[in-house]
Amino acid sequence: MTGPEPLPRPALSRTLRILGAVIILVLIAFRSPSYPPWAAVLAAASALLWVLLGVLPRRVPQAPRWALLTGIVVLGSVTGVPTQVTGLVPALVAVITVISAPGRSAAFAIALPLLSAVLVGLGLLAGGGTIGVLLGCLAGLALAVAIGVSRGQTRIAEQQSRRLLEQEVQMAQEHARSAALAERSRIARDLHDVLAQSLGGLVLQLDAVEALLEAGRATEANARVRAARGLAGEGLEEARRAVDALREPDEAADLPRAIEELVDLHRSLGGMAELTVTGTPGPVRAESAGALRRAAQEALSNARRHAPGVRTDLVLGFEPDTAALAARTPPSDHPSGGGGAGRGLAGLRERASAAGGEASWRLADGGFVVDVRVPR
Repeated sequence: MTGPEPLPRPALSRTLRILGAVIILVLIAFRSPSYPPWAAVLAAASALLWVLLGVLPRRVPQAPRWALLTGIVVLGSVTGVPTQVTGLVPALVAVITVISAPGRSAAFAIALPLLSAVLVGLGLLAGGGTIGVLLGCLAGLALAVAIGVSRGQTRIAEQQSRRLLEQEVQMAQEHARSAALAERSRIARDLHDVLAQSLGGLVLQLDAVEALLEAGRATEANARVRAARGLAGEGLEEARRAVDALREPDEAADLPRAIEELVDLHRSLGGMAELTVTGTPGPVRAESAGALRRAAQEALSNARRHAPGVRTDLVLGFEPDTAALAARTPPSDHPSGGGGAGRGLAGLRERASAAGGEASWRLADGGFVVDVRVPR
């Protein structure tokens, strides 16, 4: 008969099992004159099987283990009454082991105690004894069944606890992995905002410088070079801010001023923009302030790229619980090419969502409107 794999036994359990079997053998040896010879031999054989089960290495297949348990129950049960319960002790331990084994066959766990009860009765008929000893054997068998059921439930609860703990560990690992991916996305957005805005502006300025030099307009070209240098300096400052935000983000104390600086930079590059502040300005969370500032930067960068010579109107609004930015750029009569891949607007939406807000953009009356709203 095959069955489920028993739980690994520590060295102490093996030692106690062998010690118990030795004690049973000693008792049988001292009391053997009062036992029927066949009962003494079978009881000793049951104890020896108990010793063998305790010393079996773990690499032995499971079928022999369950065969040994069955043999212990058969030999011990039939000698229980003739040996005054002494020979039944190994059988009781075997019954507890079978019933408490996790995942064991239910039919096997039920059949083995019933077989033991029948063999205890046959032992009374074969070897004599008293009804009192028979009842004591059956009571011991019932107690062994109860102990086995209790131990089995405890082991099942332990296995369930281990599985729950493993699931919690897996969930924590998945959460950490998701957080790492989210952080990578945030860093990618920061890199895009810093590099795409500053480098994209530099490309436009240098293209203009080249055109002016070819046209012999050196004075205007020099002005464009100075503007490009200012843009490069602003890009470097943006990079430093991004690094500082990654290290330890601070609360944005003066968001209107930060956006006004972007407007001034836009004007220095030849663009036109106006900022209007509504409501009562005040502190805004660093994540929310960053989303609004990036929205203004994206809107102005797109205006320089797609609608040169057109004024962009920005409205920064403060409400008790939220802050919002609306940027509208009318259509240009002389739109430039250089369409981007749309990563800036997509990153803007991701940034606003990460801050607990929302971002949208649309065409209105031929112009382009960007709206961002985030919690303060």
